[in-house]
Amino acid sequence: MLFTHLPDEIFQALSGSNKALIEAVLFDLSDVFYDHAEDPIKDKSTIIEAIEDSLHKLDTLAWHDDLKDGFDSPKTIHEYALRIYHRLVNTGWLIEEQELYRVSVLMSPQVSMLLRSLVEISRHGKRNYGATVLSILSNLESVAKHPQERGVTLSQTAEAARDFSAHLNQILLGIRSLQRELFNKREPKEIVAGFFDLFVEGILIADYKTIKTSNNPFRFRRQILELTQSFLAEANLMGNIAQCYADQQLISVDKALAAVEKDCRDIIQTFTTIDQRLDRIDEYRYRLEKRAADTARYMDSSRPGLANKVAGIIADVAKFEKLPILKNMVSVKAVGVESCAQPAKRREPPPPRVITQVEVSQAAIAFRDRQRRFHEARQVSVAKLQSYLDRQLLEKPAMHILDFTIESVEDFVCFDHLRYIGSLGVNAKRIEKSFDVIFTDQYINVHEFVECREFNVVRRSKSHA
Repeated sequence: MLFTHLPDEIFQALSGSNKALIEAVLFDLSDVFYDHAEDPIKDKSTIIEAIEDSLHKLDTLAWHDDLKDGFDSPKTIHEYALRIYHRLVNTGWLIEEQELYRVSVLMSPQVSMLLRSLVEISRHGKRNYGATVLSILSNLESVAKHPQERGVTLSQTAEAARDFSAHLNQILLGIRSLQRELFNKREPKEIVAGFFDLFVEGILIADYKTIKTSNNPFRFRRQILELTQSFLAEANLMGNIAQCYADQQLISVDKALAAVEKDCRDIIQTFTTIDQRLDRIDEYRYRLEKRAADTARYMDSSRPGLANKVAGIIADVAKFEKLPILKNMVSVKAVGVESCAQPAKRREPPPPRVITQVEVSQAAIAFRDRQRRFHEARQVSVAKLQSYLDRQLLEKPAMHILDFTIESVEDFVCFDHLRYIGSLGVNAKRIEKSFDVIFTDQYINVHEFVECREFNVVRRSKSHA
């Protein structure tokens, strides 16, 4: 049975008059018992203090004696904590163990799982799909590379895909129930408040805006489907994964093969039907947002007290046996189809198209490489200048401007910047320590490249440097 392993009285604490206090305390106690860095068996005093901390967070405290046990209602926080503690012990949420004078408190595994599930339900809300899809893809890639060592990871991946699919269904059902709830309301403020509190804060996907963009979390769906289908198509790969299943889960190879095939088909089913379910979610989302937008627009355009005035007019008109005839209608517009608010048109997704990968021609790649090398050749660096001077002067103590050779673009750039060594900054100081550029007042033409002032490059002596 479903509740065979749980105490019979466990839900009494959550169904009585004090269920709000018990719920708040259990919510905080879940963090105390789930702390992986500490011992799951706690001292009684630690649990009492944790309950007191929870009660301090509440605005009001009120205890209702359901069992008429004859005890006075608690007056202090400590008395409240003791009453709640004994209530949790009596209903099976907590178990006491006594060793000599030390009383320890723990939770049974079944109760701990129940509490964890209830906390997850209460925290259920926005979810980031991008992280889920990426984790599924990385796990499948790991299985494909190391099927014998990490094949069992496919089981966890399939479970994540099933949970992901269930969350999509929960969003769809949640939006439908919210739509019915909001459509039954007649107060505009309640509709707008319910839309933001229940839908925007509770149901909407955290990265919903990215789903319709190029950076959407489902752009890896094709790789996921290809990897999963390759597991089913390749017999050797399938056998290696099944062997890992059999070794890790201690089952027969036949059962392992059946489990691997089921996990693969669940993943394929989940990511094949994503578009249809997202379209349905988008359809209900559109209706909700339109209803909330229309309500907000009418609230903004209406005047305070207008509803009461209209109700009064209708009541006054109802007193007449025969409706009066209005002879003159001045500055009054007739109510018709044109006066109704036109709903915003829903954007239709663009039609599907075949994506073809454009290949860059070899000529374009070669031209890009030539451009890159040309730009690199035009860049000036101290290392290039130093190498050019050492190569030109060799062991010569000095060299005239016309004795320099220019055999490439790099040589021309270095030669052209010899005249500006003094203005090249701190990095060029080490060149100035080795060479001195001495100018004259005469202008000469150098190899038909450039006309500039005549200069000589003189190697400095080591003692002078």
